[in-house]
Amino acid sequence: MGKKKIKIDSFNPYENRFPNRKLVTRDALLLIKQLRSDGYKVVVEPENKQPLQYLYKKGIADFFADPVNITLIGIPIAILTNVISNELQKLFDKDETLDKTNINIKIDNSTKTYNYLGIPQDKNNTKLIKKKRKDLKEGFDRCFEIKSPYDDLPTPVFLQHKPKIIGWCELWSDDDGLKSNMKIIDKVVKRRISQNRLNGISVTGIATKTECSICKSDFVYCEHIPGKKYKGEKCLNKIIESDYVESSIVKEPINSQCLIDYK
Repeated sequence: MGKKKIKIDSFNPYENRFPNRKLVTRDALLLIKQLRSDGYKVVVEPENKQPLQYLYKKGIADFFADPVNITLIGIPIAILTNVISNELQKLFDKDETLDKTNINIKIDNSTKTYNYLGIPQDKNNTKLIKKKRKDLKEGFDRCFEIKSPYDDLPTPVFLQHKPKIIGWCELWSDDDGLKSNMKIIDKVVKRRISQNRLNGISVTGIATKTECSICKSDFVYCEHIPGKKYKGEKCLNKIIESDYVESSIVKEPINSQCLIDYK
């Protein structure tokens, strides 16, 4: 008997600037890897020749920040929820602000949808997920159509990764890590930064080339789980190449070193 199949939709909210990318969030990728390691066949839709890449936000907790659609084919809902519900619940318990409606699970050929605990959702949940994705993509499309007025600051700056430009920046990496020069043009945000009410920076990136520390192969496609030990060695993911999408001003960066040096 062949493996049961789980389909997870890719989603590229930055299609306007980075077209023809098959993207999932880092958290969706970790779920995919967990399911693979448990023996399930996971397919990322659409099935095409584009390599799977993942989005990450450096400096902020972004757990399932983008809506995720999961479809089970020949698998009872209880199996998937047994795999993922415990880990998801731990994260939701820590942060009540996380949007639990962002995970939509559907059994193939069924009109019902479920949340991560296997509880049936409102019949309009699928429409809600589609609308969230559509609004997010269209918002970023509009933003990326705007050309920076500053030749040396080509990258837009957003507030909390929402599609509204509040400034422009330049991003680069050196031996000390990721660096950014930016100019904030939104007066309200500038005032909040000067009052130390906003003091964090978070960068969205697309990991285009990665390496697993255990098997030395592409981290996206191997079955090793980051943080888990294999024969005494902890699995780590190394991002070798990355495309930087945008920089955001955030209120509470998860990395205490991702702070604004306001001048």
